[in-house]
Amino acid sequence: MPATTTRKHPTKTPTTPKTATYTPTPIQAAAYFSAKLAYETTPHQLKKDWDDGKVVILDVRDPQSYAAEHIAGAKNVPLTELQKHFATLPKNKTLVTYCWTITCALAPKAALALAQKGFNVQELSGGIAEWKTNSFPTEGQTPKA
Repeated sequence: MPATTTRKHPTKTPTTPKTATYTPTPIQAAAYFSAKLAYETTPHQLKKDWDDGKVVILDVRDPQSYAAEHIAGAKNVPLTELQKHFATLPKNKTLVTYCWTITCALAPKAALALAQKGFNVQELSGGIAEWKTNSFPTEGQTPKA
């Protein structure tokens, strides 16, 4: 019987694709941060604007989450049902959307859809989590003040 030999193939090292780096110019950065400041609001500013009657607060989470706890005075308009509410939302006030936290995408998606329909919009930076961190009032089955 002939001896068997094992042929070794050279191992290829996987190559990592090079990632293009993007460095915005100072003018691009200024435009980005200017827009960010115009279209986001903080809990403190939202509380002031709410007290002054300038805004309508929209909780775009699901109805169960809204029922459990929401910003005092907020209206529940789940993102999945937003289109049904376009005709009933005011165009003479700023609509402020919020969801869970800063990483939740519901509020910016709702704000985008509203802006595309001609509404004045802002997003609450940090969502209900940041609102509660600042000890502002909530309502619902598990309210916290």
